[in-house]
Amino acid sequence: MANIFDSASRKNSVFVDRRVFDPHHSPPTLNHRDTQIRAMVMNLADALEGHIPGNMILFGPSGVGKTAASRFVGQQLEERAQVIGSSVYTHEINCQHVNTRYRVLHRIAEGLQQTGDQVIPFTGWPADRVLSETIRRMDRQGGVHILILDEMDQLASRSEDQLLYDLTSLNVLLRESRASIIGISNDLGFTEKIPGPIRSRLSAEDIVFTPYDSDQLSDILVERAKIGLRKGAWDEGTLRFCADLSAKEHGDARRAIDLLRVSTIRAESNNSDTIEIEHIQSAHKQVEHERVIALLHGLPLHQKLTMTSIIINERNGIITQTTGTIWETYTQACGLAGMKPLTSRSLSSIINGFHSASLAHVKNVSLGRRGRTKHVSSLIPRGIDAIRIMSEVDETVKLAANGSYKLQRRL
Repeated sequence: MANIFDSASRKNSVFVDRRVFDPHHSPPTLNHRDTQIRAMVMNLADALEGHIPGNMILFGPSGVGKTAASRFVGQQLEERAQVIGSSVYTHEINCQHVNTRYRVLHRIAEGLQQTGDQVIPFTGWPADRVLSETIRRMDRQGGVHILILDEMDQLASRSEDQLLYDLTSLNVLLRESRASIIGISNDLGFTEKIPGPIRSRLSAEDIVFTPYDSDQLSDILVERAKIGLRKGAWDEGTLRFCADLSAKEHGDARRAIDLLRVSTIRAESNNSDTIEIEHIQSAHKQVEHERVIALLHGLPLHQKLTMTSIIINERNGIITQTTGTIWETYTQACGLAGMKPLTSRSLSSIINGFHSASLAHVKNVSLGRRGRTKHVSSLIPRGIDAIRIMSEVDETVKLAANGSYKLQRRL
């Protein structure tokens, strides 16, 4: 009797090594980021001599190599330190997930734990005690500690001022070791949200990462294909099409690599020995829908209410909206949901975030003496019911969506 998994045999798979398509895969080399890596190396070289490197902030949109560059440089730094007998340690923390004073300090201390150390509980100690134990362990280790804070803007948005003060004051508190911060952020203006004294202590060098162009994405895809796909299953012209599509939309290497992965799965599903352009086109629609749905699910509440307001306006005939139009609907949505509205400035920042995430197109428009506004139009693909998707994970959105709006009667 045939087994139901017989048809799913991987013997003739187009894939050779799926790991190279994993978003957390670290390539052995990092192409097209020479300028940024050189700036990081020149700064971090001080750590090899036991000196304190300057703090750095890596800015740029998602998928442009910020995390990969910091990880690559950190690994190279530790390897060089080991060769020359220097003591350098890197601590990578994703502040999207580890985002409170207690948890960040706990993560650093946990990475320095040795046999006989008291285990710091995941919660329960006073945060000051965790800070003292972290400093003790850093000093015991000695050397220079590089703190890589991915999504560092999350700390500013959560008003973790005491944590930021702790981290920027480490070199005052440490006796036998030194510390430096590498922050990573998609938000170019996030440091403005940090209190002035802390921003002054941070005094970071900005290193900007720009989106990849088509040629650069093509190089990256070819490099992954050589390792991860069967020879003869792809050609550079097809990968160029994949790169062109990605470069026009976002310049995000992570998304371009995922598009190639899904295209390969499409080819296998169609029993094709080669990846063709039609597989990429089909995969592109699937990936875009999945990306938008995941983004909508993950939006914080006020971002969901803002997106709901944009869609409600669209359903009533306004395709290109102003910030004022969105604000009026948003304040009513908050009232229906029993929420206090954010300030108009915060709403404007949320709308800018939608532009960065390709959920909306935002264009700044001059009104002459009356100032400036934004023209906003949704980029949610047809076939995606954004309000229903957001309501599935947040009852508050359902309350706002099912309400009656005065604005609707005027449109």
